[in-house]
Amino acid sequence: MSVQLKDIAEEMQQKSMAARDWVFQVIRTAIIRGVLPGGMPLRQDEISAQLSVSHIPVREAFRQLDAQGLVRIYPNRGAVVTKLTREELENAMDTRIVLELGAMRAAITHITPDIIERAQAILNEAAEETDPNKLEDLNLKFHFTLYEAANNPFMTQLIEQLHANVDRYIRPYYAPSEAYAQTVEEHQRLLNACADKDTDLAIGLLRTHLQRTKELSKNSPLLSA
Repeated sequence: MSVQLKDIAEEMQQKSMAARDWVFQVIRTAIIRGVLPGGMPLRQDEISAQLSVSHIPVREAFRQLDAQGLVRIYPNRGAVVTKLTREELENAMDTRIVLELGAMRAAITHITPDIIERAQAILNEAAEETDPNKLEDLNLKFHFTLYEAANNPFMTQLIEQLHANVDRYIRPYYAPSEAYAQTVEEHQRLLNACADKDTDLAIGLLRTHLQRTKELSKNSPLLSA
């Protein structure tokens, strides 16, 4: 785990980020990628040493992760990565579907040619990518590029939080495959519908896409009973 956490830390260079925010992003990414699986205790001393930071930003990052449902902080026990039940994950996906369909409906009439161009560039990049983690990052970037036209950061933040809680049950088993080719095709059709301002088609395509994600996620062997 320590080597993988350091690799993620190097990948996500701190740059101008506050230490707390950087530590939060590193641990959050490690949880989503399955490096820190559900049920794993998070040792403050160990993480501080691995990331070469004091205990303060690690403690603050734990609180942020707790607020997002990725970690639970227990008295006299410390922080532990959460593990969803099958029912909890289905509830999270149902909520995510409602929010994402709402975001799409609110966004589509405000989607500009610039947004279409940026979203197409993301799809083109994904078509050349083979790293599963980078593919999933591009997948999220594509969706959020479209949703930004809704101009509702609060809703986007909630969707992002739900993504984090669900995607960690899919990402370890996500690989370039025929299934991903289907995802690319679905994304292209969705983008075309957005470019045409065809709300009904875009909503229908997105609903089918997310329902397929729900079916994939609820069969994850990482789920608790």
